[in-house]
Amino acid sequence: MSLDLERSYRRARGAIAVLAVCVLTAGALACSGAPAAEEDAAAPIAVETPAAGPAAGTAAPAQAPPVPQKQFPPQDHLNKIVAAYNVANQYPEVLTGLPCYCPCELYGHGSVIDCHRSQHAAMCDICMDEAIEAGQIYQQQLANGVDDIAAAQAQVKDRYRRAVVAQRAQQFPMMNTQQGRAFLQACSDCHQPPHPGMHLPGDWDASLARMEQYARGKGLMQSDQVWQAALEYVSMVSAQVPASTIVQYRQNLETTVEHLKHAEGDAAYYPSVRDPVLDPAWAERVAAAYNAARALPAELLASTPTACQECLDAGNTNILACLNAWQAITCETAIEEVEKLVAEHEQNQ
Repeated sequence: MSLDLERSYRRARGAIAVLAVCVLTAGALACSGAPAAEEDAAAPIAVETPAAGPAAGTAAPAQAPPVPQKQFPPQDHLNKIVAAYNVANQYPEVLTGLPCYCPCELYGHGSVIDCHRSQHAAMCDICMDEAIEAGQIYQQQLANGVDDIAAAQAQVKDRYRRAVVAQRAQQFPMMNTQQGRAFLQACSDCHQPPHPGMHLPGDWDASLARMEQYARGKGLMQSDQVWQAALEYVSMVSAQVPASTIVQYRQNLETTVEHLKHAEGDAAYYPSVRDPVLDPAWAERVAAAYNAARALPAELLASTPTACQECLDAGNTNILACLNAWQAITCETAIEEVEKLVAEHEQNQ
């Protein structure tokens, strides 16, 4: 152990204990904090009025069921879906090779373009924000008579890389050491820096060897001094995370990936260069369905069962629950059901 690490060892023990718990949270797998859902502003507000209690020997009157509420994705989020998939279709070369700083490398994604080969990006603010920003920068270049894709990518990458490094510096232990800083530098060039508690110490060797091979092949390899310091950091910190915690984390990760594969199919989360980017008409259809559903009575949506398997697997048995859970964004069956319900409602008016 180097002197730098040895001096910080005691201070890091408390942070390592916190890390052992944190690596099990869903936040480690989330792309970003989802925006708050829009509540149905038109829903009536129940006003409680004093009433006499029931007479002795009589049953209390049954309470009325709660009024269904719409909690749909905000309009800004729906607009963002349309804008991001339009960029992916119009400028795929700009997003190809642009690192994505959500944890989608766990699903086999290599760059932001892969996130738009499925509905993955539609549920991830980071994926969409990177795409939209890159598209805006590139469009401004073209307007100025410049065509420099690498410069546009570098500008977006630098901003998101700095943000994720700053975040990880607050989350991981021993970041103030030479080894901690080397870890952030070496492991943020292509994706989010991984949790040191992601593998058992002995399993990190194979994973780090793959990272090194990839970085050298892409010309992203740091100096040998930085790489060795990063390896020392991973070895030190991962050795302090209880093995049972790491095993539990790996099980949670595998369960999450399998759920995603089940929900959208292997191709959605393990895309290849042969998979086309989704047609933005799909995104426009999703936004239109949600906007049309806003005009429908919540009671009608709540009383209409859904056949969307993804919704049913999550315990959402009606269209309103499916829409509120945002699962309609990734389920074509749910969108078709909304479109049919809207058409029937208009005919009955």
